[in-house]
Amino acid sequence: MVFQETRLGEQEREFFVRLIAEYLKYGSVDKVFKVHNYDLPISYPSFQRLIDRWGIIKAAGPNSILSEALGFLVLLSDRKLPVETLYRHLPPSFKTSLGTVHRILHNIKEGAIRRVGTALVMVSSDSPNMVLIGEDIAPPRLELGKPYGSLSLPMSFSKKDEKPEVSILRVLQHEVFTKDAIEKKTPNVIPQNPAPFMYLDIADVRVAVYQIELPHRLSQNQAFSSFKLINHRYMHLTQLINQSEELNFRAGIREIAVGYQSFLEDKSFAPIFEKSRLNLTIRGLATVPVLEK
Repeated sequence: MVFQETRLGEQEREFFVRLIAEYLKYGSVDKVFKVHNYDLPISYPSFQRLIDRWGIIKAAGPNSILSEALGFLVLLSDRKLPVETLYRHLPPSFKTSLGTVHRILHNIKEGAIRRVGTALVMVSSDSPNMVLIGEDIAPPRLELGKPYGSLSLPMSFSKKDEKPEVSILRVLQHEVFTKDAIEKKTPNVIPQNPAPFMYLDIADVRVAVYQIELPHRLSQNQAFSSFKLINHRYMHLTQLINQSEELNFRAGIREIAVGYQSFLEDKSFAPIFEKSRLNLTIRGLATVPVLEK
């Protein structure tokens, strides 16, 4: 009887591990249920409680929509076409509504911040100029000028007024140490009383950027895993600043790299506040009509 209970416990844990992995892969309980045709031997509330008990910090926003919207803004800034004209030429796979696009553009014009995010500049304690990046594997949007595998820092949406430790842990679990998070072994690399060295406004999101130093044992590429970023590797800070045209970087990476370089030169200053080049370009275009509420 004891043996059977032990086996049952192992089976339950394996089932829970699979559920947690599916959640981290798809980003929401709703999507996991949809992928499995709403046929899972667990209730919706129980799944939510399982995520909390497992110590997983839940996603704070639709990162796929942000990625898609950024792709649209990049294309808009490059082609400088009327918004509606550009939107009509998008394929049916583009899911962001025209209303959402208008709201983002209006917020950029007004300098309004609607959401907040967190980005991590992760470096080895031995090499502070070598920065961890990965390839964004959100669905490719070649029609938006966003090839599959855009180079990105680990980053995600955050919740307003939540503790920095929570925001940072969310990024670590979803974009850097996913396998460890599934096994309840997320490495404790968050510094005490973390403070951002800069804030970057990109689209209508204000991103707080933190430096995370990794011990040598966690600095190897095989230590990293994620369903959202692949091929984690280090890139020298100068490469992030002087971006090669052959490489496709996510919008905002260069600005963060410049801010980080300033931080390395003088760690005593207050956080930098910057607007992304994308925002400055969008604000320079013709006035965007305000969407009625």
